[in-house]
Amino acid sequence: MKTAFIIFMVLHGLIHLLGFLKAFELAEVKELKMPITKASGVIWLITTLLFILTATLYTFNSGIYVGLGVCGVTLSQALIWRDWQDAKYGSIPNLIFGIVLFLSI
Repeated sequence: MKTAFIIFMVLHGLIHLLGFLKAFELAEVKELKMPITKASGVIWLITTLLFILTATLYTFNSGIYVGLGVCGVTLSQALIWRDWQDAKYGSIPNLIFGIVLFLSI
């Protein structure tokens, strides 16, 4: 179960990379129809890094993964609210991550 959670978190983090790629016009991302500013693109990248770092620290049972995970989920949900039409389904993994992080306290 732990491995599945780690993979799920990394994949969710990598999905955030799409917002960064679109913002800086490094790739055409047809799934994201709303324009993404470069400043917002940086936040998408930071969110990616937070999820990957959280999954890595969770793998090695480091206690600080909870705080980083909460930051990642919070940023992710803020981006989802901003681009609701394109990203609303990202709320589902954020809810799952939030529950797991809460139960980890």
